[in-house]
Amino acid sequence: MERPWIRMRTFLDCVPCFVRQALDASRLVSSDESVQERVLRGVLDVASVIPLDRSPPHMAREIHRIIRKETDSADPYAEIKRNSTKIALEHLDAARERVLAAPDPFEAAVRFAIAGNVMDFALASTWDGNRIESSLEKALEKALVRSDIEELKETVGTAAMILYIADNAGETVFDRLLLEQLPAGRVRYAVKGGPVINDSTREDAEASGIGELARIVDTGTDSPGVILEDCSSEFRDLFSLADAVIAKGQANYETLCDCGREVFLLTQVKCPVIARDTEGEVGDWICMRGGMPA
Repeated sequence: MERPWIRMRTFLDCVPCFVRQALDASRLVSSDESVQERVLRGVLDVASVIPLDRSPPHMAREIHRIIRKETDSADPYAEIKRNSTKIALEHLDAARERVLAAPDPFEAAVRFAIAGNVMDFALASTWDGNRIESSLEKALEKALVRSDIEELKETVGTAAMILYIADNAGETVFDRLLLEQLPAGRVRYAVKGGPVINDSTREDAEASGIGELARIVDTGTDSPGVILEDCSSEFRDLFSLADAVIAKGQANYETLCDCGREVFLLTQVKCPVIARDTEGEVGDWICMRGGMPA
């Protein structure tokens, strides 16, 4: 029997990851150790009081607001995001050829969308071209430990309105391959309302060419994932009214895995906490129908 959904809370293992992320981000924009110290002390103060029954993106939202304030940088990951999009666009044509030549282009497009999820700088702030190349190379062969692709295909095929919730800049380029398989004119592509980590904003999505395939909307907030109570009323209406919701990446998994409605979650599993929650292993790829409470 399938394990019932549980609330994705912040685990003790998440805390040192947040601290490391804060130090890495502060070093991206400042070599001044006093600035880095202020960032770390601010993050440690928040980490000491934030309730652990909240999802990890609740904590990430607070620490990245501290990082931006203390470093006086509106978007510490701006250069990383530009480079991510540039590199991804260089791979787009070859990836599209593989999708169109596949026996099932829809499944292939889902796989490349998941492959692009490797472009995540929350867990690793250094650029690793080999990691990206490897993820794309195995896109069509990698086993999916949870695969609800047929259910996804059926759901989007009859949907009058599809909400596609983005994750990282650069990764958005490979989302285009899946958008090309979705019914034209029916997709709203949701990005963040403001910079946070290397998550895609409207500017990043437009640079990826998303506007040619979908109407770009935003969540109305700078929170990672989708913390619904933080989002604008316009986004919450879209989320409620959409006939199909696709959500990319771990932060969206963490915030939507028990959100009360059906959501198709596409991600690579990148840390032991998520591996434990999905009853899998770090490195797994999943396309799963979730979002419903037990």
